[in-house]
Amino acid sequence: MTVVFVPPEQFVPTLPHGISYAGVFFTDSKDRPLLLTSVHHPGEYQYPGGLLDPGEDPWRCALRETGEEIGFVPAALDDAPRLLMLSFTPPEPPWPWKLGVTFDGGRLTDEEIEQITLDPTEHCGHALRTLNDWSRIVTPRRLRTLRTSLTARRTGVAAYLVSEPPMPGENG
Repeated sequence: MTVVFVPPEQFVPTLPHGISYAGVFFTDSKDRPLLLTSVHHPGEYQYPGGLLDPGEDPWRCALRETGEEIGFVPAALDDAPRLLMLSFTPPEPPWPWKLGVTFDGGRLTDEEIEQITLDPTEHCGHALRTLNDWSRIVTPRRLRTLRTSLTARRTGVAAYLVSEPPMPGENG
């Protein structure tokens, strides 16, 4: 058997490429999840988070994006990161595959909730709602991530979630 060594500069371009992102799951003291309303995708609700910058690890991305998107980094995030979910979304042309990391942001205090200041270039609103209330307005995919995040927090066991392709006309 002959082993052929391929230099990294030739091998790396042949690998599949994708997108990596990180986010933070927050609730209030009643375990109502916080979601932000996207400016770019009306009707889409998101956790605070976003795409990794070059050289950035998921935890640093989650901290940076949280600060940018809600105006501050809650004190609970000073502790070591607690992974809630690793999610994988297969390619959905024109998008490549996506790998997402969701961290537990804990329960926001009433004072922290009042302190939320959104970046108007990214989000036009935010809300804390029960899972039942969210189920009436979010996509099935987002509802699944909410349920998975709540279960992972409750059990202390991180989840692995593979996204189903969206239904026609559905945003992720």
